[in-house]
Amino acid sequence: MLIYNTNFNLKRDLSDQYETLLDFNNHNKKADAVEFSDTAENSFEYIFDISEYLGFKGSKNITGSDNGDGKNDTKSIIAFKGSKNITGSDNGDGKNDTKSIIAFKGSKNITGSDNSDGKNDTKSIIAFKGSKNITGSDNSDGKNDTKSIIAFDRLDSNDDDENSESKREKESNHKSDFNFVAVGDWDCKSETKDTVENILDHDPEVVLALGDLSYNGKAECWLDIIEPISEKTKIAIGNHETDSSKILRDYMQYFDLEKQYYSFNYKNVHFIGLSTEIPYEEGSKQYEFVVQDLKKYSKDPSIDWIVAFFHRQAYSSGGGPDDEDDFTETYHPLFDKYNVVLALQGHFHAYERSYPITFNSEDEGKPIVTNTDPNTYINPKGTIFVTAGTGGAHDMKISKSKPYSAFGLDGEFGIVNISVENDGTVLKSSFIENNGDEDEYDQFEIIKEKMKNK
Repeated sequence: MLIYNTNFNLKRDLSDQYETLLDFNNHNKKADAVEFSDTAENSFEYIFDISEYLGFKGSKNITGSDNGDGKNDTKSIIAFKGSKNITGSDNGDGKNDTKSIIAFKGSKNITGSDNSDGKNDTKSIIAFKGSKNITGSDNSDGKNDTKSIIAFDRLDSNDDDENSESKREKESNHKSDFNFVAVGDWDCKSETKDTVENILDHDPEVVLALGDLSYNGKAECWLDIIEPISEKTKIAIGNHETDSSKILRDYMQYFDLEKQYYSFNYKNVHFIGLSTEIPYEEGSKQYEFVVQDLKKYSKDPSIDWIVAFFHRQAYSSGGGPDDEDDFTETYHPLFDKYNVVLALQGHFHAYERSYPITFNSEDEGKPIVTNTDPNTYINPKGTIFVTAGTGGAHDMKISKSKPYSAFGLDGEFGIVNISVENDGTVLKSSFIENNGDEDEYDQFEIIKEKMKNK
């Protein structure tokens, strides 16, 4: 098969810099040239039987939203019948469209992990000179590397029952058994290093850093400390990230962010990161993004959970900085409307967790508690707000517990570890201290039971 695209000057030296991992032994026929775009100049040749594949042009973006503008940035994908999706959902039809990618030795996985084994399974990508990255960053240089890809799934003639069973198992594993960690207010101290060690011990697929990353006006110290987990880390912008335009720019560039608000999917969880440091009121660009994003993913059949994360706390029992009341009044009603099950926040240097609560329009400071069970919530109505400002910065004391607060702990550093279990239908969370004993506090679980038709 010949792939043509003059616009991107595809690099051609297979034997030297770009040795492909494609097994040519499985493709013993040289196919007729098939023009996918433009002309045959600067073409790149693969040898396999094109009749084994079914393809199409104009496919959707792989991850639905890969930056803050809400647009599809993957310009072109060739996808083939029967293929699996790399990240769970790449368009609104809820079907899996992309299983495998042709490219080059040594390239990184597009999204960190595309199945349940936690390893990088996309061996390589065909990358074009000057192209954009599909999901923000696919390697350690922090640059955008991929604008177009060729994706395919070989329709093997020996696809027997055993292989079919293996495929079904992989589909089931799409949702099963992974964990993510959240913590904010880190600083650059020995306690911060303990936090990173704690995270490494629990080996999450995603790390949510809830803002206030360093306190000395520079990004370098914190970026150096979190280097072992940097590739899996997503950040919320906190007030200390806006101390100067330089430090904000350093963080935005390092994590390849175009805006302070964005979203992404990991398996059956949709994560949306908000900023409490820029305009967020109704009518703002951020607000419009959040509305459209939540509207879209609340209807996505491949998404079972929506998790929001941001810096300044929406609710607390007091004793630390004031709650961000305007933010709460703006976004908690949206969380109710679009079934955001969990909201992760920092700013208050302590750990606190609410019951499931809905917004109270008659008294904004007194949300409505919908379930007072201490630890287990089945199809809860409302959002559970978790404050985790326990990354290493100086601790704060919690005042008397408010009626909507289910648990509070101050004077301890640690992480919130959340696992997705039971084929994606259960979220289990616990606060884990940084000390050597790694004591677990406040274990709770959220269970999603599908409603049976009567």
